[in-house]
Amino acid sequence: VPDEVYETPGSIAVITQESMRKSPVREARDIFNHVAGVDISNDARDPGLTVNVRGQQEMGRVNVNIDGARQNYNQASHGASSRVYLDPALLAEVEIEKSNLNQNGGAGSSAGIVTMRTLNTNDILDDDEDWGGKVNISHGTNNYDFAGDASAGARISPKLDVSATISRKVIGNYRAGAHNPGLFVTGNGTYHDRDSSRSDYTFLRQTSGLVKANIYLTEDQELNLGYVGSKSNYAKTNDIANEKTDFNETKTDTLTAKHNWNPETDLVNLDTNLFWTRTENSQYRPARYNAAGSVEHDPYTNLFAVDTTGGDIANHSEFDLTRFGDGLSEFGLGYGTEFFHDKATTRSEVEDLGGSGDLPYQVEGNTPAGQRDVYGGYLTGTYGWNDVFELSAGVRYDRFALDGDSYWCEAVPNFFGSANQCATDNDASLDIDLVQDKVSPSFGFGITPVNGIQLFANYRENFRAPTVMETMLKGSHLGGVPLSFFSNANLKAEESRTQEIGANFKFDNVLQQGDGFRAKVAYYRTTVDNYITMGYVPTPSLLLASLTGTYQAAGMVNLSDPVYIHGTELEMAYDGGEYFLGGTLTTSDMDLKGTYDPYILDTTYSAAALSVADQYGSASSLNGVYAPPKRKYTLDGGFRLFDQDLVMGMRATFVYPQDNIGHATLSTSVGEYFKYRVFDFYSSYEVNENVSLRFAVNNMLDEAYVQGSGGTYAAAPGRTAIVTLSGNF
Repeated sequence: VPDEVYETPGSIAVITQESMRKSPVREARDIFNHVAGVDISNDARDPGLTVNVRGQQEMGRVNVNIDGARQNYNQASHGASSRVYLDPALLAEVEIEKSNLNQNGGAGSSAGIVTMRTLNTNDILDDDEDWGGKVNISHGTNNYDFAGDASAGARISPKLDVSATISRKVIGNYRAGAHNPGLFVTGNGTYHDRDSSRSDYTFLRQTSGLVKANIYLTEDQELNLGYVGSKSNYAKTNDIANEKTDFNETKTDTLTAKHNWNPETDLVNLDTNLFWTRTENSQYRPARYNAAGSVEHDPYTNLFAVDTTGGDIANHSEFDLTRFGDGLSEFGLGYGTEFFHDKATTRSEVEDLGGSGDLPYQVEGNTPAGQRDVYGGYLTGTYGWNDVFELSAGVRYDRFALDGDSYWCEAVPNFFGSANQCATDNDASLDIDLVQDKVSPSFGFGITPVNGIQLFANYRENFRAPTVMETMLKGSHLGGVPLSFFSNANLKAEESRTQEIGANFKFDNVLQQGDGFRAKVAYYRTTVDNYITMGYVPTPSLLLASLTGTYQAAGMVNLSDPVYIHGTELEMAYDGGEYFLGGTLTTSDMDLKGTYDPYILDTTYSAAALSVADQYGSASSLNGVYAPPKRKYTLDGGFRLFDQDLVMGMRATFVYPQDNIGHATLSTSVGEYFKYRVFDFYSSYEVNENVSLRFAVNNMLDEAYVQGSGGTYAAAPGRTAIVTLSGNF
């Protein structure tokens, strides 16, 4: 891990390429397993990432970007809805910023910025090489059939270098672990193990690639152009028994253009970034049959897409001030602005095979179309003295505008059997036009009382704009479930405040000459006002109060009371050259009352509907509030032998989940995950400077467990051995 992590007066984490390569992963989510304060909230049936940082996830709370291009894709599902698709073979480094959001990338976010930097020429070639490349080929047990990537780069001239990478992954349905088979209990207390919640439909066929070009215009200007793309074929179920399967082909395309101007002056270091990204999922849902073999629900084909276009510009100026005592005072000023535009598109076509069918507007309403503009700007001043004292203060301005046409309708039960869904997609038109802005301050302080120890404290406020999906959700539940979804034309942005204290430790030559000890510890507390989540609401035309359980709908609501999230993070590492030892600790707790106003429509409610307010607006009426593990510990240690050509190590992970919030009595939702422990072995041998061999065994004890807290069902992979051959040319 770079020393920069332990020199920054705030909470950041870096996942290096070496860390990602030393133990091959089945999915991109696995590279985050050993980062303090970070959790991944989806299972292996969907290769997309849902990153949880300090208890917050989805809908832009965490800005997950590829080379600075925001990935804002959302698709309705049981469990997590926001996903990012990227093959880890394309990654050079991942940086996770948890403290400083007063920078470009902070607009519309409240928890953190996760920047996934992909491979470039300097990651492929050594400093003295004009051309060359790298190849990695992996094969393993448990249907880890093939994973391979090849990268090449060339320094064509002092003015131009180019690079490209292609990756292919083919993995089948894995076998879950057999040891400690219990996985979770649902909201109504039903116990499930690896047999009742099978890990079927976990296959993946993925092809990915990138192309980069770096143009050095002058001695102080450069232009970086890049394309990153992927296509993933996989199946996914949204039920515990794996009976209702969707088949998906997800494509991603990301274009970036970056310009840097850094002349011989401390006043100008100007970065400009433009990007466009598109995530598109073509989904086929086969016909569903009843016990008699007749078509109960017709098949249909869906297209979900989100296009995000944006840009940002930032400059940093340094000022040398007068000398005080033995130190030199310095003052830095950072300022910039950013903008991005989301356009969500959904289309659905139903094939008539004689079943009841889900109407196209239902699918299109669950993942609604619409547009959103988000703007932001920031100014930060930092004063430092003699590498001992640092004080920062900043302010940012954020604004969003969201518009679109919606409607609301009520799904009315048919007491003779099936449910009558909304008869039309235009029962009552609803114009969505939201605009809101906010000015948010931030402050930071760092002091180094003795060499090797830095204490820090930070405070920031943030403004998280609602997404198209949150605001314009509509239609009714698929599969004949008599549940309407109501848009919320009055949804407010989330406003949060985060306080943090922490310390960095950096010591060399501790036990022997040349060794090093590094550690970072932090405690944070976040308060979120207007927290947005899904809750049950009454239908306006409710006739009898006794029918609230049947005549109800769901919509996105703002919680009336603040949500409190607090936790502790610790990362530490000791490296003695021939041996190493490290670990992380994460504790997290989420506290919310869950009260909200259930009357979200601007319409007239019946007397019966107005009389049942006490049956709604509480935590038991919520859906989709996902909490990271209450406690998580990791250990990583090993040896380097034979002049460090041979590396052998083991990792241990201990996870203690906390109960999900909401879903109080549902049999289809997880109420409590069981604790688990996982042990991994990894090794590598450098045959020569061009060839190396790696061998790893993930989940050595074949533990059965569910990874992630986002409403996931499927057990994680059981014991998997993987061998990797790597070469340079």
